[in-house]
Amino acid sequence: MATVAEKLTEIETGITQIVTSGQSFTVDGITYNRGNLSALYQIKEALLRESMRTSGQRPVFRGFDFTSAGYSDMGND
Repeated sequence: MATVAEKLTEIETGITQIVTSGQSFTVDGITYNRGNLSALYQIKEALLRESMRTSGQRPVFRGFDFTSAGYSDMGND
């Protein structure tokens, strides 16, 4: 079974091939073409999130202070 990094490399190669030459590309037995290029981008984002989780990195979360007048970004006060 391919690692997350290997899958990510395959997806990035596929995106590049489709964008530059307009050809279809096959990953894990599924053929993607220009019509479903957005699916490759979604897979890439999911793999990046999985890679961050497995490497111990976490997405940045910024808190918000919800007040009666609306909300304010706590990072810019």
